[in-house]
Amino acid sequence: MRGVFHTWQMMYGCKVDDDGTVTGYMQFGYDGEDFVSFDLKTLSWVAPTPQSVITKNKWDPNTGMNKNTENYLKNICPEWLQKYLTYGKHTLERK
Repeated sequence: MRGVFHTWQMMYGCKVDDDGTVTGYMQFGYDGEDFVSFDLKTLSWVAPTPQSVITKNKWDPNTGMNKNTENYLKNICPEWLQKYLTYGKHTLERK
């Protein structure tokens, strides 16, 4: 296969503070550069470059996808984080 190859990357995570406050992030990159990220407060996408504005404009009106992203970051991600911490508790607490 000949041609040009590109890389599409996704990164996400969440954090639960001692007071129970949950914060999370989801962002995408293209060829190693920031492309678009999710603003959990506004449930909208942030376009850091002119090239990513087209994607932002397509994704912002998709309220179903944005609510699912919010649910994942605020609920599902912390649940899995807790599971992983429980699974690895013995290893994490070794000195």
